[in-house]
Order: sequence, then C-alpha cells, then structure tokens
Amino acid sequence: MRYFERLITVIVITLTSFSCLHIPSLANGNQRNYDEPPPKTNGRSAGSRGCSNNELVSQNAPPALILLSPDSTQAKTVTKNPIFAWFVRDSQPRQIQFKLYKEDTAKQEYKLIKATQDKEFQSKPGIMVLTMPKNIVLTTGKKYLWQVELVCDRNRPSSNLFAEAELKVVPMQPKFKTELTRAVNQDQKAMLYAKNGLLYDALMAVLTRNKSSASQQSTMNKLKLSLLNKIALKPSELKKLQNSQIHLIEIK
Repeated sequence: MRYFERLITVIVITLTSFSCLHIPSLANGNQRNYDEPPPKTNGRSAGSRGCSNNELVSQNAPPALILLSPDSTQAKTVTKNPIFAWFVRDSQPRQIQFKLYKEDTAKQEYKLIKATQDKEFQSKPGIMVLTMPKNIVLTTGKKYLWQVELVCDRNRPSSNLFAEAELKVVPMQPKFKTELTRAVNQDQKAMLYAKNGLLYDALMAVLTRNKSSASQQSTMNKLKLSLLNKIALKPSELKKLQNSQIHLIEIK
C-alpha cells in the first residue's frame, strides 16, 4: 500500500513540475518584434546564401548583403541628416525593409524612429545609397542602430537576410566646420572628412559625388578604394565592391 502511495506522490510531483514549464508559442517562434532591434551582426548577412536557390554562388562570392560602414567598431558622423549605403550581391529584386533605431540611454534600449515597408522598395545589385527625408534629424551625442533586411519570403520572416550597424553622431569642431563650409564640391568634402578621421562621412561623400569632377577622379578612386578596403574581408570582395554600380535612392 505504501508503495502505491509513494508512486502516486511521484506522479503528482512530476505533473506539477511539467505544468510550471514555459513553452513558447510556436506561432511566434520565427518572428521578431517589429520595434525590437535585430541580434548583433558584423554589418553583413550571415553565411554566403542568398534569398534565391536558383542563382549560383561561387565559393569566393561576398555575402548577399553588406552594410557599408568603414569603421570596424562604431561609425561616427557629424551629419544630422545622414546617408546610408549597402551592397546587394544578387540580381533578383527583393523587397527591402530599412529601420533606424535611436538609443535610449535611460532605459538602455533602442527605440524605432524610422521604418519602411513599401513593397515597391526593391533591391538592386550593386551599391544602394539611401538619402533620408529632411525631417529625420539625428541628435548630437546619441547612438543609432540601422538595419537593412532583404525579404526572401513574407510568410517566413526567419528566412530573411538582414544586417545592422551602429552610428554615433559626434559634435563638429569649429575649425572643421569652417573648412567644410568652404568646400565647393563633394570631392573636397570627402577629403576633409577622411583627413579628420570621419571615414563614414568620407565614404558617403565619395558615393554621392558628382562625376563631372574629372580632375579629381584618380584621387577619389584611391580614396574610395582605401575606404572600401576597411569593409572588405578579402581581395575578391574588395574588387566586387569597387566595381559595383551605384544606385541613388530616396524614401519619404
């Protein structure tokens, strides 16, 4: 009799233990909160896979998505209305989702301040350069997180390719501000940015420069190469970035 009493006690304890376990919802298992920043990446999509299984990918091919940020840790900008740029490897167009988060130091979290989910916002192979709306003004001293996501399958968000990078707005020194005001074109601005260690701003100036400045073409090509070299992990990747077509885009 005591044996059966002990057996019943064990069964009750076991069932009680199972009832206390937290089982996550399978429906939400592959979805991220829209306002929640993505997991940390190194500014590029994971692995070498792309969205499509139909496109052949060579062994030396770069990742399907690379954010163009020359600083190895945290990029710095003095521009309060910055430009963002990234590289897309594959030729098949995919919907792009862009998100910009602002750091809330008090709560130690990021807050979503800008997002695009327009189905017409499609990827193009090469370097895509995004100009932000004028009403998006960043705050000096604040840190931001920007994310680009390629939508592979709207019904399976976990299959999407994404990458994120940090950007901090730093104050502009008076002397540098005067020099920048006197710059007559993007070439001069790019050189000033690079000279003052603002590599992110230098690259954005190079990518948006007017190609009519033929006299500075050789100098700008060298500067562009040196900046992209801080992003590429191998020579074949650098060559791909250097020879990529540049697409200038805007969002509202």
